[in-house]
Amino acid sequence: MAAFSLSLPDSKILTGDNYFPEAVAAAGISVRPLIVALHGGSYTSSYFDADEKHSIRHVSQVLGVPVISINRPGYLESSPLPDVPANSSYMQEQARYLHETVLPFLWKQHASALSVSSIFLYAHSIGGAIAVIVASLHDSSAQYPLCGLSISGVGSNVQKLPFPQFELPLAEMKNVQLRFPNPQKDAMMLGPPRCYDPVILKQTDRLQHQISLEELYDINVLWAGYWRKYAAGVQVPTMYTQGELDALWNSTDQDVKDFAAGFVQSPAVESKRLLSAPHCIELSLQATGIILRTFGFAIESAVWLELENKLNLSIACL
Repeated sequence: MAAFSLSLPDSKILTGDNYFPEAVAAAGISVRPLIVALHGGSYTSSYFDADEKHSIRHVSQVLGVPVISINRPGYLESSPLPDVPANSSYMQEQARYLHETVLPFLWKQHASALSVSSIFLYAHSIGGAIAVIVASLHDSSAQYPLCGLSISGVGSNVQKLPFPQFELPLAEMKNVQLRFPNPQKDAMMLGPPRCYDPVILKQTDRLQHQISLEELYDINVLWAGYWRKYAAGVQVPTMYTQGELDALWNSTDQDVKDFAAGFVQSPAVESKRLLSAPHCIELSLQATGIILRTFGFAIESAVWLELENKLNLSIACL
């Protein structure tokens, strides 16, 4: 994928990687979404293009569906956000910024040139939680069309990390950055050795990034208290996948059903407990499967939105 660096309307910097294949007529795709990928905590945009065996590039190329994988604010050279207001949280502020600034800018920048009809969010872990909030904030006044989202590595019942720093006052968490030792990260993210190709271990250090304590505290402690409010506001098709062997979330069949049930306004919810899959599914032997399903779901969602818009236009003209 090609690295990019963009100056946003507020003069902040957005970085990441993109892959813009030519439209493939043979694929029979008349309506193309623009997939915007959001990485999880302690990773970067490279999560979705880890190496030749673990990348969204291949499916993107075959289908002619363009992808933009961003570095969320505060990751690598993407500008950090201001301090979190007292009535909000780290992830909620990231979501608002993506919704109000980043996604409208990406849409304005690329929609016409790429011949895409809408944006589809593909998000992992903390990125998945942020994507839920973004989708909930989206309505008819938004400056970009949103057709759907695919989320994994997130849920309703987290296995809280035993971090003594979580007991600090919120004010003391600001600007505290943590970094997981590589062996610990491999164990948490990749699961048992049978779940992954050992070649991916060569990428652990390159894919590593420090994580804000505020971000980690939000997903571990605060998310349980507000996720239902945002899930209930999502009004686009939702695909939810949770790895059977996710070490960071409880992922029984009931856990998956409980989280999926929160999307009460979504016109379609597909939920799956993926067997033999760890937290980082895209880095596991199940990577190709979830990427294929996500692209398929994204295309279905884009067509759905296009047809809904045509139907509403026809009704308005009666």
